[in-house]
Amino acid sequence: MRNEHVKDVTIKDIAQHLGISHPTVSRALRDHPSIRAETRLAVKEAARQLGYIANSGARTLSRTRSELIGVIFPDVQNDFYSRTMSTLASMFLERGFKLVLATSEDSAETEFKHIQSLREARVAGVIIAPTANLKNESVELLRSIPTVQLLRSHPLLECSIIKLDERSGIATAMEHLIEKGHSRIGFIGGSGTLSTGVDRAAGYIDALQGHGIPLMRALLRQGPPRPHFGYQAMSDMLSMKAPPSAVVMASSELTLGGIEAIQERKISVPADLALIAYHDPAWFKLWGAGITCLRLPIEQMAAAAAMRLLNQILADAKSPMCAGSETLDADTPFASQLVVRGTT
Repeated sequence: MRNEHVKDVTIKDIAQHLGISHPTVSRALRDHPSIRAETRLAVKEAARQLGYIANSGARTLSRTRSELIGVIFPDVQNDFYSRTMSTLASMFLERGFKLVLATSEDSAETEFKHIQSLREARVAGVIIAPTANLKNESVELLRSIPTVQLLRSHPLLECSIIKLDERSGIATAMEHLIEKGHSRIGFIGGSGTLSTGVDRAAGYIDALQGHGIPLMRALLRQGPPRPHFGYQAMSDMLSMKAPPSAVVMASSELTLGGIEAIQERKISVPADLALIAYHDPAWFKLWGAGITCLRLPIEQMAAAAAMRLLNQILADAKSPMCAGSETLDADTPFASQLVVRGTT
């Protein structure tokens, strides 16, 4: 079942919502000095909550969508997102669309502001890796725009998802380490509030339980998927009285920090510590004898997201499908590939 198109919010709607006249609302939005400061604040807050598009030109020039595609990623320092952008840009350019990139830095408020701006620009569609704390206002705005979630997903966004089988991927990495004789295995992953963080940690726990290995909470560390957390988590594990003999690093950014901690302590890999990382940026094969990793099908996932969004845009421009496209139940996760190198 498809959602109905969200009606544009007008000045009259805001006036009715607040119980004041629409000329007062108009003046308040323009910061007219005749309007009291508290009234201006109330009007602007109501406009934000209702999804009012301040750019009247974008509202009146055309009821059709532009040739722009909005992309909202946490950051583009992460090799996954930068390579994804390259594939998306190429595919959409071939079809007459241009990309507008916004980075949320994992801030729900920043994400909301970007979504507001993209809706004001009448983007034809959005590809998003949502934050963990996606705002309800963001969800409502995206209901009126064809939207595809990529890699990450959020339960409030009932739209198409292009994802990895994160759980099975991490379980595969764990199986490799267990076959090598490791049982005291650490896991350093992204936040447990992110869909990717939850699924990757679940794969770690699945493998332990499948082999009857007790879960030690001190060896399961989750936090921001950034180098500083990878460094801190690895440092803490290596400082334990009985440190792990192997560690799974569940993102390339975490791996950067983890390796810094390993090098500081002059730990020999894999003699003293085996290491498996997630994703396969170019530098992985250049570090030592190469880092054993789970390679992700980045280009294929990006292409699938682009085609899914294009199909939504072209299928029914009058009825966007953020919630409930006919392909929603057909989402099949992509699989990662274990690449064995010198760290195991």
